[in-house]
Amino acid sequence: ISSFVSNNSSDIATSGSTYALGYYDSSDNSWTNYTTSTAGGAGNLTLGKGYQMASASGATMAFSGTVATSSQTQSVINNYNNGSGGGRFNLVANPFPSYINLNDNNDASNNFLTVNSSVIDGDFLAVYGYDADGTGYSIYNHASGTGRNYIAPGQAFFVAAESSSAANISFTTAMRTTSGGDDFVSGRLVQSDWSNFYLRLYENDNFTSETQFYFEQGLSLGLDPGYDAGAMGQNDLMSRLPENDQGVGMAINAMGNDFNDTTVPLVINRVAGVEFSISFEDSTIPEGVGIYLEDTLLETLIDLRAEDFTLTPESDLSDMGRFYLRIGNTNLGGNDLEESYISV
Repeated sequence: ISSFVSNNSSDIATSGSTYALGYYDSSDNSWTNYTTSTAGGAGNLTLGKGYQMASASGATMAFSGTVATSSQTQSVINNYNNGSGGGRFNLVANPFPSYINLNDNNDASNNFLTVNSSVIDGDFLAVYGYDADGTGYSIYNHASGTGRNYIAPGQAFFVAAESSSAANISFTTAMRTTSGGDDFVSGRLVQSDWSNFYLRLYENDNFTSETQFYFEQGLSLGLDPGYDAGAMGQNDLMSRLPENDQGVGMAINAMGNDFNDTTVPLVINRVAGVEFSISFEDSTIPEGVGIYLEDTLLETLIDLRAEDFTLTPESDLSDMGRFYLRIGNTNLGGNDLEESYISV
């Protein structure tokens, strides 16, 4: 670590005695940066462990050392209920100087998500990559299409651990590939032949949050690990599973592509008195499929293909139970919400 800082001294960003190089601790959800006094005794950058770092002006920084030629592991743990403010997410990294397969679009078995499916929480079976533009994290799983099927050399990313006891994430040599074209910083989640659309929440025309919907034959309305993915934090806008709800707000909700009448609970977290709007965007689903947002309190049903849903809430909004997304042919004559969506 001291050599890395020294060799990149003209490029790495600094703030006084603090370097833009640090690590994440899931036990208390904290970040720690190395300083001029701590870097010297910090040892080596650990293979498979992720780090945060930044250059002063967009420069390329150099890594030198011995190339990893054997499979590697990195310990992860779910600290969500440890009583110290910990979380389920752990920062890991591709330890190889080559790309590795992220999902089953490239290799049905030798890909990161499939190999580690028993170690990663099924509600969050995905890779969470930092966008580096201040908007947060994008999610990549088996639904990710062309250009996002690989994890770049050295690329760090978050995964959600399943167990409250330490378990190993595996990076096998069989995952390695000579293909690949980008890291997680550039671009957006891209689909190849899947149908999809986004719901996006805006405040004063400023984008704040989104929840994504994907449709492919063979998926269910319940949890499809590796295709559905929970939101990394409590986002302003999330969805819940239409069936067998896991109690998790979803950032990606994947389901079958028959587009039958489907009701999806929405979670909207907003403060009272501030107007917001929700829009239907980037759709590749058939034009004839109806998309409606229902407000059960105001008893309104908005056709999102025709207009945005706009509301100034009289009280704070949180959790599910008031708003629902209707997909497909919708009966406008009454309230036919299933009992499973009613909660106290």
